Amino acid sequence: MAPPSRVGRPLVAVVIVNWNGWHLLDACLASVREQHPSPDRVIVVDNGSTDGSLAKLEARWPDVVALDAGSNLGFSGGNNLGIRDALAAGADHVLLLNNDAQLLPGALGELLAALAEAGPAVWAAAPKILYRATPDVIWSAGGRFDWWRGLSIDRGADELDQGQYDQPELMEFANACCLLVRARIFRELGFLDEAYFMYFEDSELAARAERTGARVAYQPAARVLHDVQASSGGADGGPSPAALYYWTRNRCRFIRRNVRGPVRRLAAHTYVIGSRVVRMVQAARAGRPQDARLVGRALVDAYVHGATGPRSTPPVRLP
Repeated sequence: MAPPSRVGRPLVAVVIVNWNGWHLLDACLASVREQHPSPDRVIVVDNGSTDGSLAKLEARWPDVVALDAGSNLGFSGGNNLGIRDALAAGADHVLLLNNDAQLLPGALGELLAALAEAGPAVWAAAPKILYRATPDVIWSAGGRFDWWRGLSIDRGADELDQGQYDQPELMEFANACCLLVRARIFRELGFLDEAYFMYFEDSELAARAERTGARVAYQPAARVLHDVQASSGGADGGPSPAALYYWTRNRCRFIRRNVRGPVRRLAAHTYVIGSRVVRMVQAARAGRPQDARLVGRALVDAYVHGATGPRSTPPVRLP
């Protein structure tokens, strides 16, 4: 993916993490190749895939930088490996892109323009993300934090796209499914927190930036299609087992580290526990006892064991 002359423009690297996702990765890379301007460096981190992804990648995309993680480092660890490679190569901006996402034509150029116009107080630029299966339905149009419930919220989720979010805006949060980040942010605020493994690591990074007063530039002219949770094993429109577990467990860590004030922190923890118990009951009544057990395990790992990193038995705790 050799870029055109980059005189006068920033050096851009794309980082894609892959785990047994060759069926998704080829289309993702094809969408990156069609961007104008094209990125200067495309990095795929393979998280110990067993589906032949690495060999197929090297054969079909020889100009892509393929990094073999050797094992599953999760979304955070895999991205960090790629980000470090991008920084070592001199990248000014790093595009974090899910392997189950596809950039529509012109998306990268719109995000670069948004960062250039916004100035240094903006740390990242985010597109409008649509469901690939139903591209007239929004998955994320930027986002915000709800500190009383201890989570980040994707704006417009599951709404029919009727132009209601077609104005560029500054936002508190945006999903790392596709996020163009100024490289200096990783040097100044640190990398993605690998204790999360997957889910909430992008919220953590955005919360760090938010505390400095920095914002995300939401640019709806940049559009992305997303196979939601396909990269983590989701199917039939429901959350994957990984999503159920990590989203529940990691929310506790996010609250402890980022929600300010004892009253709001107590309210957030209470809401998490209460809402998860309700979800367990609903899953059991719907004939999905395995989902109920998984959510229960996540709560115990979070509040009893303080577990972090990849799910394991017995639970482990990373710094």
